Amino acid sequence: MILRRLAKSLKQQNWTTILIEFVLLVGGVFLGIQAANWNQQRAEDAKAQAYLARIRGNLEADQLSIQRREVFWPQVNAYGKAAIHYAETGELVDGSAWRTVLAFYQASQLWQWVTSDSTYQEMRSGGELGLIRDDTLRHALSEYYLESGSAVDYLFYLQPEYRKIVRGLTPSVVANHIWAKCWRQPTPTEQYLLDCDSPVSEAEARAVLAGYMKNSDLLPELRFWVANQDVSLNVIGNYKPVLKAMLAREKAQVAQ
Repeated sequence: MILRRLAKSLKQQNWTTILIEFVLLVGGVFLGIQAANWNQQRAEDAKAQAYLARIRGNLEADQLSIQRREVFWPQVNAYGKAAIHYAETGELVDGSAWRTVLAFYQASQLWQWVTSDSTYQEMRSGGELGLIRDDTLRHALSEYYLESGSAVDYLFYLQPEYRKIVRGLTPSVVANHIWAKCWRQPTPTEQYLLDCDSPVSEAEARAVLAGYMKNSDLLPELRFWVANQDVSLNVIGNYKPVLKAMLAREKAQVAQ
């Protein structure tokens, strides 16, 4: 309609009308582009907010899983050190052969840890990391999920050889009792180690210990596993302030 009127005005050389029609035409085009850009920006903002909410959920899940491993891993580590002490000195744990057997077995417990990175990887594969407009947050997420990956894989996802050795040397009656009475998992994301009474006599427990000590690989592998846990506990603790800082920046971006 505007173009038709503009063409008619040009034929009539009605310059005032031509100017008005031209301004209306340009203004309409500009407003249309602005409306399209505004709608696109609104859609991107909504997508960014949804991603940020999911990232917050992932980071909070990591916080919780770290807290729980900082309870479980020291239990395993303490059992391992008690078992090493017996192997090196012959001194029973609390003077009990059974509690010493329990220490060897509980030292093999495993609760691996990996970051909750599903949202970040989805954004990365879709080329949408730019939706995170906070450069500091985007860089921190990259370091957290990508650059620390090798440490996570090696330290926190290790399958120790000691676990295979000691479990292969432990009689079924002992292992089954430990799983039934000396370990608890109240939820899929929680587990705890417990003290428990012995299913065997002290003499039988001593025989189990003798079997452990006959294996030349058991003690070196246990030492390695305990050392790895010491390092893991230190390293995983370093993630807590990183997570806290990222959550604070995520909250600030959402508030913008």
